[in-house]
This record gives sequence, structure tokens and C-alpha cells, in this order.
Amino acid sequence: MIAVGERGGELEQMLNRAGSAFEKEFETSVTRGMALLEPLLVLGMGLAVGTVVVAVLLPIFQLNQLIK
Repeated sequence: MIAVGERGGELEQMLNRAGSAFEKEFETSVTRGMALLEPLLVLGMGLAVGTVVVAVLLPIFQLNQLIK
């Protein structure tokens, strides 16, 4: 694109177009990456909360077994 811009005498416009194209591509990649990352984060947080709940409730259930 730079060579075409130099030949046509419109280097600045071609560089702006190239910059805009790369910017759109980057934004699309970031949006796609975040869309994939969100469900993984939700799943990870759910597992962390589940682990804490099990860690709290397991001793209570074990204590209940000792009483019987």
C-alpha cells in the first residue's frame, strides 16, 4: 500500500487507510478474545465458589456423622 501511495502521490491517505484497517482488525481480535474469555472466567469463578462452599460444608457434614 505504501508503494502505491508513493506512486500516486497520496502516501498520507494510504497510510491513514492502512492504519484504519489495522486498527479495525485489532479491535475485532480483542472483541473476539474477550468474548471467548468471559465464559471461561465465569466457569473459573463458579469453580472457586463451589470449592469454598464444599470446604465449609464438608466439616459440618463430617461432624454430623460423628454425632450419629
